[in-house]
Amino acid sequence: MGIIIEPLNGAEVAEISEILEEYDKPSYEDVSVLILARSRNTVLISGDENLRHVAVQLGIVCHGTCWLLDYLANQSIIAYKDAISAYQRMQQNGRNPPKEECKSLIAQWKKKSKMLD
Repeated sequence: MGIIIEPLNGAEVAEISEILEEYDKPSYEDVSVLILARSRNTVLISGDENLRHVAVQLGIVCHGTCWLLDYLANQSIIAYKDAISAYQRMQQNGRNPPKEECKSLIAQWKKKSKMLD
C-alpha cells in the first residue's frame, strides 16, 4: 500500500493539453490524474469540484472524499468513528467536502458506530 508514481506516455501527456484547452478550471496536475484514472480504468477520487465536473463530462467514474471514507468504513478498513474524525479534520484544515452528501453519511456512521460499541 502507499503512493505509487505512475508515468504518462506521450499520447497521455498530449491529451492533458487537449483537455486543458477545452476546460480551463482544473490544473495540469489534476488533469494528469484524470488521464491516469481513465487509462488505468480506475475510479478517480477527488474533492475538487472542477475536476469532478470534467470527469463526468468525459465519462470517468469519480467520487469524493466522503465516498472514500464511507467505502473504507464499510469495508472495515477504518472504524466509523475514524471516518467521522477524518471528516472533521478535513473541515478543520480548510477542506470543504460536499456538506449534504457527507451530512447523511455522518449520521449513518454515528448510528453504525454506536451499534458496534
